[in-house]
Amino acid sequence: MGNDIGKPLFNLFLLIASASAFIAATEIPNYEIAGDLSPAFFPKMLSVLIFLCAIPCLIKDSREWYMARSDDSQTTNALQIRSVSQWLLIIVLILGYIYAFERLGYIPSTLLFAFCCVMGLIVCSGVWNTLSVSERSKSIFFALIFAAALAVGIFYVFTQLFKIPLPT
Repeated sequence: MGNDIGKPLFNLFLLIASASAFIAATEIPNYEIAGDLSPAFFPKMLSVLIFLCAIPCLIKDSREWYMARSDDSQTTNALQIRSVSQWLLIIVLILGYIYAFERLGYIPSTLLFAFCCVMGLIVCSGVWNTLSVSERSKSIFFALIFAAALAVGIFYVFTQLFKIPLPT
């Protein structure tokens, strides 16, 4: 991890955002629906799970950052540039996803978003430069398979299990 403060800050952001989401979910009206679960159940459950998973990540990443603070400045600068480029990439991809979601539909826009996230993070992290041509082909193939499985899997869960329509 090196001297990168981004991971502990992101984990702290997850803690604050999940706590805020839980508080916001308590304001959801409790309507009677088929079954025993209220509309607030899933947002509350997800926010609690995110909060609980972010705690050990925050502790681990903070400890690693604290131990690595004495690294040389050249390594620190390279890590900071990579960290900033990864954050900017994700922000740009999220904005593009929001724009493409209604125009392309759920599955194509999610597939494109997930594929670009995986490949973009591989390139921004510097791993891409260390891969051979065959490893690069495998990375592209598996990123495409992952993106397709993620898009179709989430689409199935929302449309078939939760009965929530998504744009196609």
